Amino acid sequence: MTTEPPPAAGQTDSPAPLGRTVRNLGGKAFPLYCSMLAGTAGNMVTVGVIGNVATADLAAYALLITVFNPLLMVVQGALRGSMPFIAENEDDPAALVPVVRDSTWLALLMGGAGGAVLILAPLWARAIGVAEPTVAALGVLPAVLAGLALVTSALKSSVTVLLIGLGRNRSVMLLSLVNTGVAVTVTPPLVLGAGPVPGLGLTGAALALFADGCIMAALFLYVSRRRTVLRGHRAGLGAPVWAGIVRIARVGLPTGATLLIKFGALSLLGLVVARVGTEQAAAHQVLVVIANLLFLPAIAVGQSGIPLTARAAKRGSVAGVRRPLAAGYLVAVPAVTVSLVLLWVLAEPAVGAFTPDPVVREAVIALLPVLAAAVLADAVQSLPGMGLLGLKQARYSMYTFAVCYGLLCLAAVPAAALGGLTGIWIAYAAANTGLIIGQGAAFRRRSALL
Repeated sequence: MTTEPPPAAGQTDSPAPLGRTVRNLGGKAFPLYCSMLAGTAGNMVTVGVIGNVATADLAAYALLITVFNPLLMVVQGALRGSMPFIAENEDDPAALVPVVRDSTWLALLMGGAGGAVLILAPLWARAIGVAEPTVAALGVLPAVLAGLALVTSALKSSVTVLLIGLGRNRSVMLLSLVNTGVAVTVTPPLVLGAGPVPGLGLTGAALALFADGCIMAALFLYVSRRRTVLRGHRAGLGAPVWAGIVRIARVGLPTGATLLIKFGALSLLGLVVARVGTEQAAAHQVLVVIANLLFLPAIAVGQSGIPLTARAAKRGSVAGVRRPLAAGYLVAVPAVTVSLVLLWVLAEPAVGAFTPDPVVREAVIALLPVLAAAVLADAVQSLPGMGLLGLKQARYSMYTFAVCYGLLCLAAVPAAALGGLTGIWIAYAAANTGLIIGQGAAFRRRSALL
């Protein structure tokens, strides 16, 4: 009797047909995209409500959120490091429980560290020279509530990653809609008051942030324990296992660092544009908001593809690892392109929704072709970046971002001097094109080593 030889490494199975992968990825990405839109809408409502408080309260809230958002961004990036491990063990609850426990501990530790920074805001705000009226409005209680809100948001993020890793994107969408409803319901009465009950201003805003975090963390935890393979299994916190926590952090922290590099570089571009002129700075801010909205489909597709990549990597299938990337291009690029076409066709009313100033509006519309190039390049580069995360090799994304966005920061002032706002956005599009080359090459090289 003869036996067949074992398949060669990287050829252990054949991937699903491309069309099926495209449909699967699109079906997973759409609910995630809707959840991102819901979160964006909730944030806009919150910002609108906060805009009605006293100027000093508004300035203090802006200070807290300016620190809160990048801290949460780093935590969320680090927690994505658990997604490959979750996807690998989606059918094995016994192996999944330690991953969930380690991810939860990482969320609490990083959320706690970031929360401590926010709690100490009254001290460091005065030390860095923040205006005294803003420091006085800040107070101890709002800072403490914002710090606690970061911890609950980190915990919620860990469960969100768990649900995405298990393919429960519809649950994420429904919970995000509930989250938006809670934020819209809770924030206005706490900030502005309701009937005879006076509003709490900044304290109310921080309390709403904390309350929303507590409610949603509890709901996310309930769904993850009752509506997934963890049902019937003890997935409590337990004692920290440092080896497991470090394993996830080693994969995820480069992603958090990558997001921080991008956030820092874009902040620097905003400062450079502010030196060009008031109208240009306003137009730049509108362009950034529009670009972020147009970029959401690519994020949804990329995150939805991470579990597919991780499972194929566990099987040792090179073709299986590369298939989600090809399918991702076929889903994300057309989605972003359609959005850009709609923006072009509806340019006047769409841009007018962000600014009533005709000068700013004309500047934004004039830069739509450059915006399109930057957004498309950003969408394309994000997919191999997510693929590297699925391979647990996110550090190569970090290296590529450090090089490309580092060069962008060096070129920002000369680009603004030569071409003003247009020069800045051309440089941004060029940096994103560099990311396509760097991350694409890194993904192909690392996937070939399976």
